[in-house]
Amino acid sequence: MDAFDHARTIRDADEITDTPHEIELQALWRALAADRSARDERTARLRAMRLIGGDGAD
Repeated sequence: MDAFDHARTIRDADEITDTPHEIELQALWRALAADRSARDERTARLRAMRLIGGDGAD
């Protein structure tokens, strides 16, 4: 169990944002999604560079 509530998703935050708390929650979810996407992209680039360089380790 971690400190994050995984029951809510970015789709939940997109429904309606009436309170400042909801707006902050929506911004947090979007920032987390962007970070995860960037991390995935960096990982894919590193794997491609290893394959091009001939490094067999993954």
